[in-house]
Amino acid sequence: MEQFNPSLRNFISMGKTYEKALASMTYAAKGYFDALVKMGELASESQGSKELGDVLFQMAEVHRQIQNQLEEMLKSFHNELLTQLEQKVELDSRYLSAALKKYQTEQRSKGDSLDKCQAELKKLRKKSQGSKNPQKYSDKELQYIEAISNKQGELENYVSDGYKTALTEERRRFCFLVEKQCAVAKSAITYHAKGKEMLTQKLPLWQQSCSDPNKIPDRAIQLMQQMAASSNGTIMPSPLSTSKSNLIISDPIPGAKPLPVPPELAPFVG
Repeated sequence: MEQFNPSLRNFISMGKTYEKALASMTYAAKGYFDALVKMGELASESQGSKELGDVLFQMAEVHRQIQNQLEEMLKSFHNELLTQLEQKVELDSRYLSAALKKYQTEQRSKGDSLDKCQAELKKLRKKSQGSKNPQKYSDKELQYIEAISNKQGELENYVSDGYKTALTEERRRFCFLVEKQCAVAKSAITYHAKGKEMLTQKLPLWQQSCSDPNKIPDRAIQLMQQMAASSNGTIMPSPLSTSKSNLIISDPIPGAKPLPVPPELAPFVG
């Protein structure tokens, strides 16, 4: 945990930096799509590009919905991951310090008890060696040997259980981290799936709308014809119809009257 907690704190710090960058991106995206809406408004004012204005509006709306989904993913990232980990690392620091202290105290107690029993056995054996009747100490010596064996087993089991507990606690924390990352991943799946669904549905229509930049909508052609009729008294032939006339674009339209020349431009007319 001496390595885990500092690494986890660094991970949280990097996560906050990442979150801040995503928040800045969402803010910039709003300005970007507002500008796209403005371009759509400009296109909608033109008879020749009105449907492209509608397309730009759709694009802005679809991307706005995708951006909203990104903001939901950002909320999940903050609530499900950063906040949870930040609370966890603070609680862990206190809990693990207390758990380690308790373990060390208990281990020291068991070790001291074993050392004391071994010291008593050593004293007993010295008495036995200096005694004229060492046999009377044999029962007591056997009791100490059995007690030492039991205490040694208890200490070994305690250390083994402590090691198992330490590994379990460590694994629980890594599992917690992976679990929270999975929650963020689920949110990311929703974000990408929603974006893919909307873009897959709309993109072919958008591409079709701009496939022929030279095509003038019928309503614009009709408006051109109406303007020509009101100006010249003659309906302008449709550019889509075939004509047997050899008239080229630089020739004057038959029956058309020349426009009056303003006095100030008269000297420049050849």
